[in-house]
Amino acid sequence: MGIEGDGAYGLVVTGEPVRADYVRLLGRLGMSADAFADSHSAAAALRDHAPVVAILEVEHGGCELLRELRDQFGSDLPVVLVSADRTAPADVVAGLLVGADDYAAESMDADEFLARVRRLIDRTGRAPHATADLRRLSALTDRERQVLGLLTDGRSHKQVASELGISVKTVGTHVQNLLSKLGLHTRVEAVALAVRAGELGPSSLPARVG
Repeated sequence: MGIEGDGAYGLVVTGEPVRADYVRLLGRLGMSADAFADSHSAAAALRDHAPVVAILEVEHGGCELLRELRDQFGSDLPVVLVSADRTAPADVVAGLLVGADDYAAESMDADEFLARVRRLIDRTGRAPHATADLRRLSALTDRERQVLGLLTDGRSHKQVASELGISVKTVGTHVQNLLSKLGLHTRVEAVALAVRAGELGPSSLPARVG
């Protein structure tokens, strides 16, 4: 199903060759795209009305342009930061704290990425769904919440193991279990969910329901 509305467009600011890929993906949603190689070119050519969604590559000034978009169009504009290399939990946390609505590795499956974009567009103008994210997190065990909290703080598996007094292998098992419960595939996605829910450290992760 396409995006309705005259003048609906997406903003894409990435390097090549992925720029053309993102333009094609937005085309699958029925919208055109204003595509640029860097944030300076994009900022100079911004239209008077907001795009439906903005896809910004971290390595090409995405965080800086994100701030400009927020100043010009406000918080309702869905913005996705993407990166080929900066996908560690600390990078995800930084991007989300800057104001991105989602953060994705460029290696993400195209259909999954498109589903995320569509979800963000559908939520435009609605209340944040932090409550739903908190419910998902509350299904985790105490130990799984501790592991996720430490990962969100930027710890490696080895550092998590040392801090909790468990083996690296056990940390890996906990990570796989919590990903399964959250319906996610990568550590990056789990960190993003925790940050969206406002859970920035192990002490603040929610208690289990019941």
